Order: sequence, then structure tokens, then C-alpha cells
Amino acid sequence: MSYTIAMAGKGGTGKSTTATLIIRYITEELGKTVLAVDADPNSTLGISLGVEVNGTIADIRDDVVEKRADIPATMSKDRYIEYRIEECIIEENKFDLLTMGRPEGPKCYCYANNLLRKYLDKAEQSYPYIIIDTEAGMEHLSRRTTNDVDLLIIAFESTIIGVHTANRITELIESLPIKIKKTVYVMCKVPAKGVSEKVDAEVSKFGIEVSTKLPFDEEIYDHITSGDSLLDISPENAVYSEIKNLMDKFVTITSDK
Repeated sequence: MSYTIAMAGKGGTGKSTTATLIIRYITEELGKTVLAVDADPNSTLGISLGVEVNGTIADIRDDVVEKRADIPATMSKDRYIEYRIEECIIEENKFDLLTMGRPEGPKCYCYANNLLRKYLDKAEQSYPYIIIDTEAGMEHLSRRTTNDVDLLIIAFESTIIGVHTANRITELIESLPIKIKKTVYVMCKVPAKGVSEKVDAEVSKFGIEVSTKLPFDEEIYDHITSGDSLLDISPENAVYSEIKNLMDKFVTITSDK
């Protein structure tokens, strides 16, 4: 069975950056393969990983539900969707990437979404690790991917708004039927002068236990603004070092992969 890590957080907090560096840690430090799933409608994980995404699950869903696709007579609809999902996966040397695409909209896509969940359940037999980059509310995760998460990482900025967002995400998650074994909080983009007393007070008020604080980093900023892969940053990068320390605690020890 796969060890599943899911990312949650508002757009722009550093969620996809954290997910990318976790993928690097698992593929380089542990030498294991990863299925990366970009479940955020604002799909940016591919950019962070340095790969071009040409097809998404949303495209497949639309083709099948709207009957725009000609399903071969020799192939069932279930097998056809599975075939299209397999085509949608971008295969790299150390990881594969599957991109969900835009939200469902007003029409019902339950059939296709259930097939996707079945496909990912089957994928657990092939990948030692699955990393899912989700949207903030986690409903996307609940509806479309998996309900069994080994490690949930909530990423938030070192601001009052960031802390309140992390707390709201926590409340949303608690209301959803998702099995989560461990939840950790990662504070991102911490300035050189450190976290303000007001922010620390809000963190304490909500009872948030911050597992690590990731500094604002010029090298990462330069990669993001130029569109370069974050997999190419220096091994000594301060943010990556913090990610490695975090993963040593919650992945290497808790996972038998």
C-alpha cells in the first residue's frame, strides 16, 4: 500500500512548493517513486516540477459525460476511462504526475469521479508514495481522490490571515469523512526578522502546533518567477533542509516503504 501525503492550504502560501520539495526528498533521499496528484483546480504543481501538462482528468470527464468521445465498441466505458487516465499520466524518471483540472461545475460527474477513485486505489499497489496537492477546502480531495491519508500537511503564511486560514481548513477537514492518521502544520515564507508576536499569539489561541517554519527564500523566489523547476534548487537550500528534517520525522520513521 502507498504512503499518502496530502497538502492543504490557500493559493500562494507555498503549498505546491512544499509538495514539490517533498517529492524531491522522497525520490532523491529515499530513492522511491512517487505518484504526484495535482488536485488543485488552479493547477501549478506541474510548473513547480518542471513538466508540461497537456491533459487533465477534467478533460476526460467532460469528453465522457458530454459524449464527445467515441468509445471503441470493444471497450467498456469503465475501461475506456481507465485507459484515458493512464494516457493522462506524465511519466518522468523518478515520479509520475496526474493533474485533476478544473472543478466539476453544475453537472453531475459522480460516475467518472468514482472511477478515478477506484483507479487511484489500484495505483496504491504500484507507487510506494502518493503526494496530493489539494485546494484549500479539501472537498476536492474528499470527492475525487482518496479518503485515506497518512500525513496531511496544512501550509499557511506567517500572517494573521494565514493563521486564521489554517484554522478554517482544520475545521473543514474535521467535518469531512476523510481518514487522516497525522496532521502537521507548516508555516511558510517566514521573514528574516522572524514571526511577529501577534502571529505567535494567534497560533497559540487556536492551538496550532507548528512542526516547522520555512523561511522566505530568494533562490526559490527566483525559480518561481522564472518558471524554473524547483527540483533544481541547491541541495543546501534552507527551505529544502527544513523539508528534509520534517520528512525525517514523519515519513522515514512512520513509513515502512
